[in-house]
Amino acid sequence: MNQSNAQRADGDENQSEESGRGGRQPVDKFQEGPFQVSIWQNPSSKGAFRTATMDRRYKDKEGQFQTSHSYTASDLDHMEKAAREARARITRWQEANKSPESQSR
Repeated sequence: MNQSNAQRADGDENQSEESGRGGRQPVDKFQEGPFQVSIWQNPSSKGAFRTATMDRRYKDKEGQFQTSHSYTASDLDHMEKAAREARARITRWQEANKSPESQSR
């Protein structure tokens, strides 16, 4: 994915997503076209794991950010690219954070 498509997503449009997660901050964020992707680290009894959330954000007539749940063919292309990039980032983190016990199996 080229750098222009994987720009860091910053600004007010992310505040509602982050506040909806109990004030936690994502460990990584990027943008692909109209999609903003956040990667979250979650604890569990078996160790930490990561998940991704994806939002298509736009400004309404009043200039307020909204989230869309309907996608054009172009949006779906961007969504596919965003999902592949999120998976790649999570997979790289998993590989870098394998426990010594799981590497010897």
